[in-house]
Amino acid sequence: MMRPIAVLVLLLAPGASFAQEGRIPVHVSHTGKDSVGSLFDEALKQELVRSTRYMPKYSEQSKNKFELYVEMISVDIAENKSQEGRKSVVSVVIEEFGLPNSYPVATMWYHKVLVLNKESVGSVAKDLLYDMDASWCNHIKNSVGTCPKEKF
Repeated sequence: MMRPIAVLVLLLAPGASFAQEGRIPVHVSHTGKDSVGSLFDEALKQELVRSTRYMPKYSEQSKNKFELYVEMISVDIAENKSQEGRKSVVSVVIEEFGLPNSYPVATMWYHKVLVLNKESVGSVAKDLLYDMDASWCNHIKNSVGTCPKEKF
């Protein structure tokens, strides 16, 4: 009885690591001291953890295989002190770094400016991943008709 279970584990283990390797690494960088921008940064990283297509990359060490780089810059847009920490504007730029067997050259293919409320950071992070998929499809296929429609 133990032998068939051991064989099953050995057969399934490589598939589990392959699923992890099949996900596209995404490095997220955030610049800004506003609380909503920081919350959005964390929400996006959580969505990457949950994603079946992407995975967070926590270091920027070597760019020797295909990966995406998300750079966010955020600013609080409060009109007075009592409104601080409620709403921010976030610039989101996404670049790809090289394809396998090529020199890692950044190519920007996504740039949006979003206005975020503190309450909406989670849903906007989820929508951003959807938008990333749609925009990436348009970028690589160079076609609008066959890809999902972007949300932003």
